[in-house]
Amino acid sequence: MAQMDMTVEMVVQRLGVTPRTLHYYEELGLIPDVRRTAGGHRLYDEATVQRLERILRLKGMLGYRLQDIKQLICVEELLDKHRRSLHSTPTPEERLAILDDSLHLLEDVVKKIDSKIEGLMHLRANYQERLQRVRQSLDGQK
Repeated sequence: MAQMDMTVEMVVQRLGVTPRTLHYYEELGLIPDVRRTAGGHRLYDEATVQRLERILRLKGMLGYRLQDIKQLICVEELLDKHRRSLHSTPTPEERLAILDDSLHLLEDVVKKIDSKIEGLMHLRANYQERLQRVRQSLDGQK
């Protein structure tokens, strides 16, 4: 059974975003141009909606800027392309080049995530310290 495309309204309801957010993400190239009806209304397939969900998770969970998310998605797409290329049985030299490129791409992503985590840990430590001072002040008032 073919999967039904979703209207803007359906996607907005599912994801809890505004129609403008969907259009903006399309303008930025975060999602591919979507199919349109004869009347010009956008239709989203399940793969695009899942991509939007991934974008929203990255934005919410990691606090990534949209430009960072776009770069990360490009890396993921390139890694998927590398994975497919490895299955087409390239020469040993081509296989080595693909694996080497994949290694560098993944190392870069991990470094960026580690940097984000380090910043969050620093922020957490600062708030933890302030929390301790407030608790000590409260204990002193009792």
